[in-house]
Amino acid sequence: MSWLSTRMSSYQMNYFLKGSVSQASLALQRAGQELSTGRRADMFGDLGPRAGVAITMRAREENTQSYIEANKVLENKLEAMLSAIETVRGPVEDVLQAAIVNKESKSLGAAAIQAQARAALETVIGTLNISFNNEFLFSGTTSNAPALNRWDSADADTGLSPEDVIAAVLGSGPTSTADVTTMMAEIDQIFDGTHSNANYHFEASFYNGTPELDGGGVPNNRIAGRLDQDQELVYGVQANDQGFRDVIKGLAVLAAVDIQDIADEDTYRDWMDAAVNTLSDGQQGVLAASANLGFNQQVVENAKLRLEDISIVQRKQITTYENIDPYEVATRMSSLETQLQASYSVSSRLSNLSILDWYR
Repeated sequence: MSWLSTRMSSYQMNYFLKGSVSQASLALQRAGQELSTGRRADMFGDLGPRAGVAITMRAREENTQSYIEANKVLENKLEAMLSAIETVRGPVEDVLQAAIVNKESKSLGAAAIQAQARAALETVIGTLNISFNNEFLFSGTTSNAPALNRWDSADADTGLSPEDVIAAVLGSGPTSTADVTTMMAEIDQIFDGTHSNANYHFEASFYNGTPELDGGGVPNNRIAGRLDQDQELVYGVQANDQGFRDVIKGLAVLAAVDIQDIADEDTYRDWMDAAVNTLSDGQQGVLAASANLGFNQQVVENAKLRLEDISIVQRKQITTYENIDPYEVATRMSSLETQLQASYSVSSRLSNLSILDWYR
């Protein structure tokens, strides 16, 4: 070996030095990349079989982040739904209080109740038709359509508006206590879907979303969201839930009839009693929906916090595999720079050799 080295030509020496310089330059470039990014430039080469573990952990972390982002969107969606429900409760409560004041007899505010109830109807319907990310929030799984028809807008299938249906049943209003009983029974049939005229049903001429029951009488699925790989949350609140039906029914009774035209006192009291009881039931139902949404918000928040904690652990584990020690890399770079400088110096001296040097 010493014989070969002592007899190696300057060309061969220069060739080997160029190869050494090239390798050292590549190593220096890689070390610089690692120092700037903080991550291994060749994870497979450095980790060998352990690289598969790092890839699996990275995929798991990406999956966790997707759930975190989805939960953030769901939080905003639930907040929008809760805000809408609170908006519904306000005008309904105002009408309810006015009706209670006028329940036994007509007071000064009786003249305004019909207009107040009609305005509240418009607010309730408009609010329950809100959308979020191009999805109508209270339409159930049929989220591409507004939940409710406008009060005076005809349904595309039945050709009847909600106002048409109520007017067909109530006409000019009750004139006796018997009328109150008959009319309210028919109104109940409209809102519970048992009326003999199917076009009068709430889910036919009032509501456009997912029906409460399918064709076989089985409850339809509600909107649900997956909080993580193992947890699903059913959070759907629909405009055909009983609380909203009662609210619309109570407001419709007061909006369709001018209570000042009810001359008989007993008839008036029975009519107002029915309206107040229906609105009270509706308010209780809407309040329950609000409380349920608030509970669901807490469930989503807890799931998001749990996933964020898991993400912290996973990212620390990934760091141990993918990241480099900057001090070790800096030391390696310094060594490579020294090596390159020595190689450049030798190459420079070899390139300056001449046959004339042998005669000196």
